[in-house]
Amino acid sequence: MKSIPEKQGKHEPVMVSEVLLALNIEKLARLKDGFSFVDATLGQGGHSVEVIKKGGSLLGIDLDEEALTSAKKKLISACPASYNYKKRIKLVSGNFVNIDKIAKESDVQNVDAILVDLGVSSPQITSDTRGFSFRNESAILDMRLSSKTQGVTAYDLLNSLDEHQLRDLFNVVLSTGVSYRISKEIVKWRKEKLFRTVGDFVEVIKKTIFPKNKTDVSTLPFLALRIAVNSELENIKEALPKMVQLLKTGGRLAIISFHSKEDEIVKHLFLDFENQKMVKILTKKPISPSLMEIENNPRARSSKLRVIEKI
Repeated sequence: MKSIPEKQGKHEPVMVSEVLLALNIEKLARLKDGFSFVDATLGQGGHSVEVIKKGGSLLGIDLDEEALTSAKKKLISACPASYNYKKRIKLVSGNFVNIDKIAKESDVQNVDAILVDLGVSSPQITSDTRGFSFRNESAILDMRLSSKTQGVTAYDLLNSLDEHQLRDLFNVVLSTGVSYRISKEIVKWRKEKLFRTVGDFVEVIKKTIFPKNKTDVSTLPFLALRIAVNSELENIKEALPKMVQLLKTGGRLAIISFHSKEDEIVKHLFLDFENQKMVKILTKKPISPSLMEIENNPRARSSKLRVIEKI
């Protein structure tokens, strides 16, 4: 979701050409009456900008109001000369888990294409105040995508969950042994001091996890905590059936995931939909970014794209 230095916070969308091809955007662009596109995780609008250029109508959804503001400027700039953006672009602050309600309130139905990009954008990761990154140790350990609609922060979870609950949290992306050690250390730490900053959590991580490769030892624990704060896995399970319902026959749904647990959930949900004869899976194996893209944008390396078509 980048060879750009992280401090700049510039966001590069992942697999743009692959997404446009998978969602059949070129063919949709030739439809006489136009086509409808839902970007359920709008972010900085990188994918949607390309859809707008093809003349599609857009419903963009994102929890992050700062991202919506940034995306709106880019989308308006990308509009073709004859494009009425006030009527054809609808941007909504919300969680994609509520896509059915949001679409209804926005008078959007029988959609041609839906995209869900499950990555966190670069401005969120590199923010000095939001606690997504382990690089700014003085930042408050928040990790909420929306401070307006979400109450529980990352430090709340570390300070309140018992040891077994913490193990379950970290088991999502860490081994059982590492989850056990880090959970024990968290409980031990907070007997002396409550968690508050990124640095507090990093100190615990470095006491319990030892580097085995080039990946920073804090990467996976931070990922696990972010997933828990934002109920990311639960949201995927709840939202995908709603998205299939929102599609018209022949409409396509594309999901970009960034870690194995997300991809596993998407894979099995797609198989369930296919077994129920609701969809046809178009990607028997997930699509990965090209080597050139990974070289130019290292954060794309773990991304996987899966696509289904409603029948």
